[in-house]
Amino acid sequence: MRTTLVVLSFALLMTGCGSNSESKAQVQSKEAEPLCAPAPVRYEQWEEQAKSIAGQVKGIDQVVAVQIDKELDVAVKVTNFNRFRLESIQKEVAKRLKDAFPNSDIHVTADKKLIRELQKFGENPWPTDVREACKQKKKFKQFEKKMKG
Repeated sequence: MRTTLVVLSFALLMTGCGSNSESKAQVQSKEAEPLCAPAPVRYEQWEEQAKSIAGQVKGIDQVVAVQIDKELDVAVKVTNFNRFRLESIQKEVAKRLKDAFPNSDIHVTADKKLIRELQKFGENPWPTDVREACKQKKKFKQFEKKMKG
């Protein structure tokens, strides 16, 4: 009787500890998923300003811009013989935007696929829900990685 009681107590003790450590692991995994502390903000008025500044560069046919927090991504469409000056056009756009937005991290691309992706991203309204905004910012960061390399 006494050994049964000891074995039963030991089994209950082990079961209780096992489920407790599982719940701790679940809590830690939820904490490990970081929420964006300040909610990400999209600055549409600055996007329009960036489009007008970039559009003034000779040889650009179309400009798409998206700014979330400090990140300003600009895609320019250059066609015909202006493609021969593509690198200098991108540098000039980046310089003008850096002068206009000194506190922003600026990325400029002329890749046709990235232009379409950024355009789709810019057409979607920015979510008001913080979690959705964080998801959108995460997608935006993945897009930026494509722009850089």
